[in-house]
Amino acid sequence: MKQLFIDTAHRHLTVACVENGLIVSMVHQEAFKSQSEKVMDAIHQCFTSADWQPRQLQSVILTEGPGSYTGVRIAMTIAKVLASVASIQVFTTTTLQLIAATGKNTFVMLDARSSRVYGGLVDEGQLVQSPAIYTIEQVKQFKEANSHWQFAGDLHLLNEADSQSDIREGILTCIRYARLIEDIDALTPMYLKSGEEYKS
Repeated sequence: MKQLFIDTAHRHLTVACVENGLIVSMVHQEAFKSQSEKVMDAIHQCFTSADWQPRQLQSVILTEGPGSYTGVRIAMTIAKVLASVASIQVFTTTTLQLIAATGKNTFVMLDARSSRVYGGLVDEGQLVQSPAIYTIEQVKQFKEANSHWQFAGDLHLLNEADSQSDIREGILTCIRYARLIEDIDALTPMYLKSGEEYKS
């Protein structure tokens, strides 16, 4: 099966062509506030490297967030367009799972600005705590109270080095636990803040 993976929710743009559980091409690059300008080139690059034709695509796996107001909509718009013009399946996963991959008890934190983060607990690829918004102080308290947890993502907010799993492992983990979307028209991004809050 030929599958396209897309994540545009956070500061990195990740696109990959995956065939029968193997990543055959991938683009992973810094794209803060420029995902919309770079994503189509990244998809074209991946298809060219994989020697795929668009008509061969069978499914799309995208992250539905959490992330920036604009970012979470980019991959979703692409998936909806592809589903409307071709008979392909669409699956969703989260950016938290991409970053945690198969790590055990991993709390992933992504910068939500204004001293807040999008966060959630992932254990061996599965969300065990629904994504939510936390203050930096709350995350510090989590860290003190849960010594058995790992922490990943934008750890510079805790004055530590940022941390992420191997991106290839993260992509394959996301595909493994992705959720099939039965009604593409009902697909909506994971918005954890209002539109006005995203602008703050």
